[in-house]
This record gives sequence, C-alpha cells and structure tokens, in this order.
Amino acid sequence: MIPDLPLEELARRYNNGAAVPDWADTLLPRWQRESERVRTDAAGAREVAYGSLPRNRFDVFTPKGTAPAHGWPTLVFIHGGYWQRLSKDDWSVIATPFVANGMAAVILGYTLCPQTAIRGIASEIESAVAHLWTHASDLAVNRDRLALAGHSAGGHLTAWCLTTDWSSHGLPATPFVSATAISGVFDLEPLVPIYLNDPLKLTNDEALAMSPAYRERRVTCDFTAAVGGAELEEFLRQNQLLGKLWKNVTEWEIPGLNHFTIIDELTRDDSALFKRVTAGLRT
Repeated sequence: MIPDLPLEELARRYNNGAAVPDWADTLLPRWQRESERVRTDAAGAREVAYGSLPRNRFDVFTPKGTAPAHGWPTLVFIHGGYWQRLSKDDWSVIATPFVANGMAAVILGYTLCPQTAIRGIASEIESAVAHLWTHASDLAVNRDRLALAGHSAGGHLTAWCLTTDWSSHGLPATPFVSATAISGVFDLEPLVPIYLNDPLKLTNDEALAMSPAYRERRVTCDFTAAVGGAELEEFLRQNQLLGKLWKNVTEWEIPGLNHFTIIDELTRDDSALFKRVTAGLRT
C-alpha cells in the first residue's frame, strides 16, 4: 500500500540519511574501525564463498580456543543499506559482543542493486544460509543454534527468510531458533514512486511480490520486529503492519532510538536488543 501522501513527503519518510545526517561521520567510522579490529583478532573463517559472484561471501567470527562439541551457537546477520549500499565488511563490528560472550557471528555479503534486483538478493541470502547450514561442522557452527537478524534492508531480508520454503534447500522447515528484523521494510510498494527506486527498478507487481508482509509465513521460530521510537514515521508504520498481518510477532518499539542508534545497540552486550537476539542462543 502506498500511503496517501505527496511524493516529497513520502520520500522524506524513507530518507534516514537526511533524518540523522551525522551518522556517517560518527557511528559509521567507529563501526568500521571496530570491524577491522575484529576481522584481525577473532578466530573463524573469512570470505567463505557460497556462490560464484564477487559478493557471494560471508565471514564467520568465533571465539578463540576449542569449539563446543556441536559448534558455537551463532548469529547470522544481514546488513542494510537499502539493498544498494555498504558491505559485510562494514558490519563485522556486530560480531564483537557475540565472540566476547562465547558465541559466533556470521556476517553475510550479497550483490547490491542495480547489479541485481531485490529478488536476486533474496535468492543469494537463501543460498548463503543453506551453505552455512550444510557446512556448519566445517565452520565450527552449531546449525541447531542459529539466530537470524538483519537491519533495514536486512530486516526485510530477515522477514523474507521466514517466508522461505527451506525444505527446497534441503534444510528443516524452521532452521532458526529465533529471528529479529530491526527497522525493516516489509511492504516495498511505497518505494516504487520515490528516489530509492532508481537503482531498485521495482514495478508495483514486483514490489508486492517481494513484500514479506503479504507472503505466507512458513518459519515458526520466535520472531521479533523491532524499531526505534525516534525513527521516521514510515518505519514505525512498517513495523506495525507486520505485527498486524503476521501471527506470533513480538512487535517492539524501543524508545529514543533512531534508525542508526538502534543497530548500534547490537554492538554492545549490555543492551536489551543484544539480550533479545541472544536469548535463543543461550538455552
């Protein structure tokens, strides 16, 4: 559904960079510095190929030392950037508190638009998860203790993964113990008439087809849709929409956080978001 708003107003409600203009000069450089450190310091595997394209890679970050008998409980993280910006290397920082608390983190990379379409990205994410699950023992990952999370476009892709028929990939119907979509976009139709669609090239029909809110949920793990209370109006509405259309959703609005400070919460082990994401990994 496209809200009945002037196009300039609709575009404003999706322009996170304009709403939080200092994030690229404050948060992003810190994340990138910490990402470089953890890529050097943590154990695990880097640049694991799950497909033939250059960005079909993921990084596995684990604690040093001997892994548990069945591997480390693991977060699988999908980064944001409106399907057209950033890379997995900007988000290695997410692994820091997980590794420090005896867990692993896998940061997925994927091809960006316009080199591919959102449908192509979703297919790549499915391939990455299937590859990780299949090769879990080689990577010291416990495939029975996988939590999925993603931010912004990654929130969309996290929800998409809950509509996937994983049996077609040779996986259990529910391969995750939990999933958390953070600041996600679950109805893509409002993007069609605004500037964001220039590289995405969505038609109305394709936008609806790629909208998790209107797809059947197949995966039955615990699912949280989280959004910051200080986010733009459309992100609040998107979160509420998924809570309305899907069953068994924990719809969570975290007071005072914007589109970027909310994901910063996942870089610390003393935050409520970290505790929520890791709850299924600690049991």
